[in-house]
Amino acid sequence: MTEKFQSIESKINKPVTWLLTGLMWIVAVLIMVIIAVVFENIYHSFGRYLKNDITIIGILIFAQSILILCCLALIKGLMYKRKEKVRKVIINENGAIFYNYRNEVTGTVLYDDLRPALNTTADVYVYSTQTLKYSKTTLQIYLKNESGKTIPAAVDFNFELMILSNQYELYRHFLKGIQYFRPDLEIASKTIDQYYLTSDKPLRKGLGTFEYVMIFIFLMAGAGLLYLFILLFKIII
Repeated sequence: MTEKFQSIESKINKPVTWLLTGLMWIVAVLIMVIIAVVFENIYHSFGRYLKNDITIIGILIFAQSILILCCLALIKGLMYKRKEKVRKVIINENGAIFYNYRNEVTGTVLYDDLRPALNTTADVYVYSTQTLKYSKTTLQIYLKNESGKTIPAAVDFNFELMILSNQYELYRHFLKGIQYFRPDLEIASKTIDQYYLTSDKPLRKGLGTFEYVMIFIFLMAGAGLLYLFILLFKIII
């Protein structure tokens, strides 16, 4: 590799990302509507429930509390700490540079900062971050902390509330950078095979199983909440 090391930038899969984000906002709105309907029912029928069956009031208030907490948690997840959330990564001759929605640098993983592992056979390798059947993967690397001690760290191109269309290419390009700029570090053989690091024409990959499962879960959750809203509306009205 004698030519200049090219830089690549993450690409958002906008249709899928908008679908997931839209579903989450729809769920939040549906929950708020359910909260409003239940509150109105409690307000207009409080005396009747208190006279006939006080347990209904307790159940409705408990359900209302749960719905409010769920709604707040969902909205917080969508809007909280936007400045700190990664929205773009560029991989160039220096390493991986992460940016927020304002195009401000939020973090870096530089090739010069990588360190050899102490107690493992490979210095860089893929590992699973979840124990579920459909788990996502990140790259395991080693860095020095403030005290100078070598510690394990991760290179993660799984952005919160965003689906990337070139995630596989990002991992592969970062690994290519390690091969080029840090040949002293050993990449695990399975990782070399998985990302076709010995070939100039890697197998192009789209969405993985994990992404499709998450899309299915969000679709089912949205459909379930819509059905719950309709059911509650019929019962109350």
